[in-house]
Amino acid sequence: MKKRFLMLLVLFTLLSCNKTKSVLYQDNFETYLIGETPGDPWKKTGNGIVVIDNARSFSGTKSVHFITGEGYKNRAFLGIDHVFPLKDNAYYGSLKMYVQNASPDGIHWTMIQSSGKVKGEDYSSEIRYGGQHNKQLMANYETQGVKSDCWKHSNIKIPEDKWFVLQWYFNGNQDKMQLWLDGESIASLTVVGSGEGCVENGTNGQWKFPVIENVLLGWVDYQIGGGTPNIWIDDVIISLDEIDN
Repeated sequence: MKKRFLMLLVLFTLLSCNKTKSVLYQDNFETYLIGETPGDPWKKTGNGIVVIDNARSFSGTKSVHFITGEGYKNRAFLGIDHVFPLKDNAYYGSLKMYVQNASPDGIHWTMIQSSGKVKGEDYSSEIRYGGQHNKQLMANYETQGVKSDCWKHSNIKIPEDKWFVLQWYFNGNQDKMQLWLDGESIASLTVVGSGEGCVENGTNGQWKFPVIENVLLGWVDYQIGGGTPNIWIDDVIISLDEIDN
């Protein structure tokens, strides 16, 4: 009996160690002071506001509050790049999000993004999840160096006035991205190589993914008219393996 118990303990320890090794970075934002912007390894971009507050939290007592303005320059993002590049150029991400009021119909927004140079090409690309029409979620692909701005839409609306879980998978070698909402896969937002269409089409409809250099989280409205969305994010995990939330 004792021997069996020890074997189970060793097995549990090994499984725990493997799970820990697959997690590249995680943050529940409990160690930061109220009112401060998270520092290293986080990097803030945009003129929007990004601060720790205790008005809302999914776990613990704190989360990150993002207040974004209208247009790209007033975006509010936190990003990390210290765990990139990755051996297999692929990762899973997970976060808890609270959206007070999503951007209205016709405003294109992004909340999750990774970017980098495209291998073998003379341009870079950005792979994103956000939304646009009637607050419905979408996948988005844009390039710099050539002009492509492509989309794939869903009919799933982003939840408002409550906490929800977002998980995503970006695979730069397979030109593949996936999104889950509260544990349910949104099949219409799985992209492998191409989407539904492009505003500008310098890549002939192909979504050539980058060698991933970073991950950015937060909110940006690309047009004027969306007001000042208030977003909270908690419990961020970046991992090599699928995340069990």
